[in-house]
Amino acid sequence: MPSRLNKLVRKMPGVLFLIYFTYLLYRLFFFAYSEYFRFSGEDLRFNLIPFKTIITYISWVSDDNIDVWFFNLFGNVLAFMPMGFLLPLVFTKLKSAKALVITTFTTSSVLEGIQLITKLGTADIDDVILNTLGGFLGYLLLMNGLRLLRKSVRLEED
Repeated sequence: MPSRLNKLVRKMPGVLFLIYFTYLLYRLFFFAYSEYFRFSGEDLRFNLIPFKTIITYISWVSDDNIDVWFFNLFGNVLAFMPMGFLLPLVFTKLKSAKALVITTFTTSSVLEGIQLITKLGTADIDDVILNTLGGFLGYLLLMNGLRLLRKSVRLEED
């Protein structure tokens, strides 16, 4: 029985990652954008100036539209935290911060490129920045959690 449990525990991060990534794709490309958000070719929306959108949202903090700036700044960060948390558990080559950040940056860039090509939403370099930050924060949570777990296991053994 313990070996079956071990197999299940080892497969769990991969299963969780597939569920998470499927949900992320669904939210990005199917759920979040109705026909209202589809843009015609002349209305193609993208931002290639780093921090332009972030600064705009920060300037809205004092306005009454808290949900807009909060969702757009923290939503992107929170949406990619599971990626940073789960990828190192699934792929051993992504256990270094550098590899994880490069992978998160690349994944986010590809997703933004798909948004640009499909005209779903707005392709924005600031989304890539915030998504990469989210992946890195998820990675830090994982590494700190593993460190605390190892420390508590050592304490129990003593």
